[in-house]
Amino acid sequence: MLRTYTNSTRQSGPVRWINLTAPACQAFKQLRQPPKPSQVSQRGRVSSDTPAETTRTPEKRVELPSGYKAKRNEVGVQLLSRTLHAQIFRDTAFTPPDPTYVQIAREHLDMHGLDPKQGSILHDTGFTLPKLQGRNLVEHFHRIGTEAGEPWISQTKFFATATLPPKPDHWDIQSGWTKYHYLPDGLSYSEHVEFPVHDGKPEALLTFDVETLHKVHPYPIMACAASPNAWYAWISPWLLGQTDDPIQLIPMGDPSTPRVIVGHNVSYDRGRIKEEYHLDGTKNRFIDTMALHVAVKGISSHQRPAWMKHRKLKQTEEERAGEANQALEGFIMAIKEKEEMEEDPDEKRHLENLRIRFDQGNITFIPGFTDPASLTADADIADDPEILSQRWEDLTSANSLADVAKLHCGIDVDKAIRDDFSTKTKEEICDDITDYLSYCANDVDVTHQVFAQALPAFFKACPHPVSFSGILTMGSSFLPVNQEWEAYIARADAVYQQMEENVRRKLKTLAEEAKLLADVSEEKGQERWKDDPWLSQLDWTPKVVGKSRGAIPTFVEAESIPDPSPRPKPSPIVTTNVEQPKWFHELSADPLNPKMVERVIPLLLKLAYDGHPLLYTCKERWHFLVDGEVTRIDTSSKTLKTCQILCPRHAGFHLESGRMTSCDMELAWDMAKLKRPEGVDERVMQLARSIVDGVASTDIADDPWLSQLDWTPSPSAAPPSPTSKPQTKPKSKSKPKPLKPIPTYWPKWYWDAAKPKKDMPPGTLDITVRNRIAPILMKLSWHGCPLFHSKEHGWTFRVSPESNNNNIAAKSTTNPDGVSTPSANGGTTTTTTTTTATTPTTAPIPSTTRGTPLQFADASDSSLADSALHHGFTFYKLPHKDGEKANVGSPLGKSFMKYAIDGTLKSPGDEAKEALDLNAQCSYWISARDRICNQLVVWQDGGEGGKGGRQRRELGFVSGKGEGSELPLTALSPPHSPTTSSSSGESSSQKEKWGIILPQVITMGTVTRRAIEKTWLTASNAKSNRVGSELKAMVRAPPGYSIVGADVDSEELWISSCMGDAQFGLHGATALGWMTLEGTKAAGTDLHSKTANILGITRDQAKVFNYSRIYGAGKRHALLLLLQGNSKMTPEEAKKLAGNLYASTKGQNTHRPDVFDGKFWYGGSESYVFNKLEEIAVSDKPQTPALGCGVTDALLKSYLPTEFGEDYLPSRINWVVQSSGVDYLHLLIVSMDYLIAKYDIQARYLISVHDELRYLVKDEDRYRVALALQIANLWTRSLFAFKLGMDDLPQSVAFFSAVDVDRVLRKEVDMACVTPSHPTPIPPGESLDILGVLERTGGGTLRKDGGPMEEGRQEERWGEMPEGYIQPDCLVHRAKSAAFLRAQATRDFEEVKALAKLYSGKDYSDKGRPKRKGNSRADTSTKKRKPNLAPVGNGEGIDWTETIEMLLQAERRGVLHHHTH
Repeated sequence: MLRTYTNSTRQSGPVRWINLTAPACQAFKQLRQPPKPSQVSQRGRVSSDTPAETTRTPEKRVELPSGYKAKRNEVGVQLLSRTLHAQIFRDTAFTPPDPTYVQIAREHLDMHGLDPKQGSILHDTGFTLPKLQGRNLVEHFHRIGTEAGEPWISQTKFFATATLPPKPDHWDIQSGWTKYHYLPDGLSYSEHVEFPVHDGKPEALLTFDVETLHKVHPYPIMACAASPNAWYAWISPWLLGQTDDPIQLIPMGDPSTPRVIVGHNVSYDRGRIKEEYHLDGTKNRFIDTMALHVAVKGISSHQRPAWMKHRKLKQTEEERAGEANQALEGFIMAIKEKEEMEEDPDEKRHLENLRIRFDQGNITFIPGFTDPASLTADADIADDPEILSQRWEDLTSANSLADVAKLHCGIDVDKAIRDDFSTKTKEEICDDITDYLSYCANDVDVTHQVFAQALPAFFKACPHPVSFSGILTMGSSFLPVNQEWEAYIARADAVYQQMEENVRRKLKTLAEEAKLLADVSEEKGQERWKDDPWLSQLDWTPKVVGKSRGAIPTFVEAESIPDPSPRPKPSPIVTTNVEQPKWFHELSADPLNPKMVERVIPLLLKLAYDGHPLLYTCKERWHFLVDGEVTRIDTSSKTLKTCQILCPRHAGFHLESGRMTSCDMELAWDMAKLKRPEGVDERVMQLARSIVDGVASTDIADDPWLSQLDWTPSPSAAPPSPTSKPQTKPKSKSKPKPLKPIPTYWPKWYWDAAKPKKDMPPGTLDITVRNRIAPILMKLSWHGCPLFHSKEHGWTFRVSPESNNNNIAAKSTTNPDGVSTPSANGGTTTTTTTTTATTPTTAPIPSTTRGTPLQFADASDSSLADSALHHGFTFYKLPHKDGEKANVGSPLGKSFMKYAIDGTLKSPGDEAKEALDLNAQCSYWISARDRICNQLVVWQDGGEGGKGGRQRRELGFVSGKGEGSELPLTALSPPHSPTTSSSSGESSSQKEKWGIILPQVITMGTVTRRAIEKTWLTASNAKSNRVGSELKAMVRAPPGYSIVGADVDSEELWISSCMGDAQFGLHGATALGWMTLEGTKAAGTDLHSKTANILGITRDQAKVFNYSRIYGAGKRHALLLLLQGNSKMTPEEAKKLAGNLYASTKGQNTHRPDVFDGKFWYGGSESYVFNKLEEIAVSDKPQTPALGCGVTDALLKSYLPTEFGEDYLPSRINWVVQSSGVDYLHLLIVSMDYLIAKYDIQARYLISVHDELRYLVKDEDRYRVALALQIANLWTRSLFAFKLGMDDLPQSVAFFSAVDVDRVLRKEVDMACVTPSHPTPIPPGESLDILGVLERTGGGTLRKDGGPMEEGRQEERWGEMPEGYIQPDCLVHRAKSAAFLRAQATRDFEEVKALAKLYSGKDYSDKGRPKRKGNSRADTSTKKRKPNLAPVGNGEGIDWTETIEMLLQAERRGVLHHHTH
């Protein structure tokens, strides 16, 4: 029965309601105004600083009748209405908390400034719930979890034990599905089928794998599947050339057939199945072997570096062991050969004994050889059980199929052929299609073997049926989109390109202005850029500019030169005033010099191979290019590069075959001979002179041969030596020199920035904010100090000696019109007032500069080292969010935006702010663009499907508009923004179309079993300054549907606090628990306000500190967050603040084993919580309290080191919290599955993002789904409380603060989603609290006809529980002693010790305190090590004669060493 209620506003934390009894109801109804359809309830309380123009009406205070009293517990927390309590916790009564426990809780709350009398007054909501499916909540969830998971749970278990038939040994090449029947008598056969079918029924159990040519298109080209009955292969008709339409999806048969499909990263394969693209969904359920592996044997992100190092070391050891085995085999073979040749019987017998003993492994030592067995363990420690026990690194692997198969099944999988799908063409794949089908089938076979091993391990680690049923549903997510999807991509790209072009244009202007300094310097005979601390960092080496960089040569008429008379042999001409190209100058000195023959003459001969010009580089030597790839001539060695091309082996052979050509074939022939004819040098010079003389008519830059020569002007000959007589020049008639180009020079930094680029005109200057020279051109400064880039330390700032001495005024004398600035070389330069904007200021920097002065060891930083050493400058790193050890890669990153706003980071103009603004606005689009554009969208045909070999695509969308189903087009397509689809060329306002995206969700992608997905699960909410951040709002409800969902309020914070409260058996007994349940922002008693007050930061900033701390982060993380938030804060100040925060929250800790058996927190508001979290985390087999899910093997205590810092405790604490959060989500999903099925609600799971859950619902059922979500949340919260030993639930967390009913996917229904790429707001949706939901569902009924829910007790006799049910011990988390609880509350360590004595009954003193054990790594230094023997590799080329003789002598004497067994 519905009780009287009020409408509340939407909350960001636990909900707050005003309770009204009947006498006050009528008066309140006159005050309460029903919301307008477009009005949105507010999430969070209405604060005093709410803007006046808001559309929300302020909350009206109601006088409560005297005598009103809500149900509260001993610390003032209001509990569920007794109506709801009787339905949920019926027949359940745990032992109430001891009065002593209650007194300790009250004193603890008082210590932290919390008054139980200040609890909120909430509405006493009550209505009839669906009946529990069991005697209590635990039985209820076990039953509905099993019901939601069937028949797929039973199918999955059977399939894991089934054996697949043998793989086909031949393949029939035909489009579509081919079924391969295996018959043991050898009469196997195949047949064409429409989809996998057996005995006339669709296959219900399949292991499946798909292959694509992902660089061509994302659609499948082939697939293989296997069931216990047969093998199947599918081939795309596009691959076989039967259609030009690549959009071919794989049919699986009747979508109403319950079917289990197993795959590795199966969400990728699901995206290629035809039936999955339908609004109604299917009964296919997908099992991901990758997800199963991660859940049972995955590793945390903190463990990955150590695991990678271990894997590399292990690979090295395996390689050494393999080489050692080869060497041993060679050695044994040498003994055997000597044995066969030996004639002396005694000697032969000794050799035989020696060989047998080596074969049996009884000899441990060969000089220069290490036994393979000794590579893995020392003989001295071989019996140590700690050393022999498995390490966590050996229990896990990477997530690829090959790695997972190796770990779980010991199978070595060859994946080399996989690269062919990235590199080969459609025709090449088709030519070898049988090989690729066999590869695909092998992956299916291996996947099934992994599945058979990983599934039982998962059920052992996560035995509750809710865990498995939850991931089954999560694997069926989908996202409907319409024509706005393509318009969104076009708009975001256009805005991004325009913004980037504006910044690029400004950077180009700065670069052009800087380049002018080189020209001005030449004219005035000085290098002004040297005096600029920024520009002096650039490379100003002059570089000749060619046509490839857009330079247009200017030709001038050279002076007349004499026409030399013929000479029998060319001689160097002694002249110093005539310049020739450098290559010609060197060639004139000795035409047949080896360097000339190797490097210059082949270019003069213009040698080509198969029509491709021959090229020479120092790296590749002689080669040619085919489609941009380096290719060598056929006669080149496979391992050596060709240095000399003019030889009989190369040029001689290929000139004769005709494959090599030249502009002078006769001279090329003569140069390729070993014995060159006389006069060939003169012919070379004639060719060279003809090239030099013809330069006016030859475009050097475009000539592939001549462009490789060095055309730098050089004197034609060196001056004559004193001992030589200059050759007299013969008199002759002079002729005019040809026109000669005047070289153009650019500074190297500018020359590099203008390098040729594809699809861009020559000489295009391409400088973006991501270029390293951008901050230099902008002349960025940090607190007025110029920025410098260091190869060793990243971006730094330079502090002048004056600033270091706190002497801000410049020491040098300046005139009124100038300002003194330190120069790059340590001197002082006075510039006029017109340039003061570009000079570094001497503004004061923080008196205590953060960080340590830098020293430079890298040779590239020699100029910085010189400035520091000789000129008194000091360099500091720019602050990085990860701490001082990390280098800043770009000062224009989005994390520096706040510093540009407050003036810490600035440039003389507005360039820095604009560039940082570009990075901030476009950072999301830059990082996510490729992922967004590569989303596979399957569009519904508009009646044109099935033509020309195309598949008909009917996705279930109905044209037309449902009740308020379509947003106004003005909200979707701003009139002045580009909305044209790049593919269809039609605007969203002209043509409506609908499609579906299947997110590639890995249902358990982390060790905490959180789902991961690269695009949708990481998408940010729409922000006004982020291009493309409206991504989620592009998911639209089709006509006649709504998107209904909710966000769990403070989910993981409440779970953590509830674990702390469980020690008392009382909600809100701990400070964290009370603040979570009853604390308010207005009174400053909620957790975030408390933290903000301690640190002096905003409440929103405090949330980051709180959640990271709950997840196990320590003081160091808080220190980094503080330093990130305030660039002027010193490490000492941050350390003090972080210490205050942790002393107030986590408290202090002791690691003494005689104080409560180890690490123990006390005195903080969260000490109870962290003691409980760590108790679970460090237990032998950690399990989540709600569903009993176990941690992965890699985080089990028994496999981890015990040293501090190596036990990964933060990761284990994080697992307790986040994995419990995953339990919460699975419980919600399974509850919704049950309610949707029971009450025939037309709704389908859409997607979940950690604590958000969304469904696509028929409009007529949208409020029933909203009510179902509220009931599911009530059940889920109640189960957590029940499993933690509390038989009640706080009213504030019983229901979602709001359920959203919307037409788009977004975080809040009132988010307008206005961004730079979406300037028009989206109309708001509808937000309903529990009272609004009850009002719209007839007082809280889920029945389709609107009738009342069944009331009364459940009298049905429940039968036996489903398989796997275990009656839990719900009081296991209750504290065993008041002394233990009191010790956590006190701040006095002496009291802690006394209470520990009382708790344990043992007497102790500090004198008997055990000493902390030393680091085991250090202790191992005393152990004996293996002898460092000379390696012999694999034994190849080793002469074993002497070794055999030495061992033979030892054998005769009987002193040969043996293994000790």
